[in-house]
Amino acid sequence: MDLDELKNKIKVNNIPDRWYSIDDGLKPDACIIYRNHSIWEYFFLDEKGERHDLMFFNNELDAYDHIWKKLEYQQRIFKRFKK
Repeated sequence: MDLDELKNKIKVNNIPDRWYSIDDGLKPDACIIYRNHSIWEYFFLDEKGERHDLMFFNNELDAYDHIWKKLEYQQRIFKRFKK
């Protein structure tokens, strides 16, 4: 998916801004995607600044697909525990 599709899915599904950062700096307790030269990196940054689930992608489309899967999973878990 491209960036516009990802942003639309995030908006439609009411994903909080604090859950992610897309090439927009680091946020604690968030899923992060950023471009590092020709590689796209995904990781979860915990509250202590440690990176988890680090993955590398050759293109942004694959990186956006991956972060969406992670955000969608978080949303399902959050809704389950919110009840």
